[in-house]
Amino acid sequence: MRWVQRKDPETGRYVLVPADEAAVERDAKLGIVVKGNFDAFRSPIDNSIISTHREYEDHCRKHGVVPAAEFSNEFLAKKRQEREDMYQGKRTPEQIRKARQEIYQTWVDAERKHGY
Repeated sequence: MRWVQRKDPETGRYVLVPADEAAVERDAKLGIVVKGNFDAFRSPIDNSIISTHREYEDHCRKHGVVPAAEFSNEFLAKKRQEREDMYQGKRTPEQIRKARQEIYQTWVDAERKHGY
């Protein structure tokens, strides 16, 4: 194990700290995010195998998706409740109108794109 010297802010004395712990503290102060390793997985979108963070970021960019970890718990809870309400038929007339408009607009855009 490697050690580094770090000044203790309370006592002003230098102490030895494991290098990994010192790096985590330094990176937190600088706002640097160090991503650890993860197990390879199969994408539910296109069945490709994702084994590195670079592949993961490229995959998300290619398919226009955002990892759920980037959203706050409050946002996810709100969206979960909206989905549950929709499945249980608890939508307001305004929500129904908006959903129909989105479907119609998607249909019109597809027709324009493909020249129908």
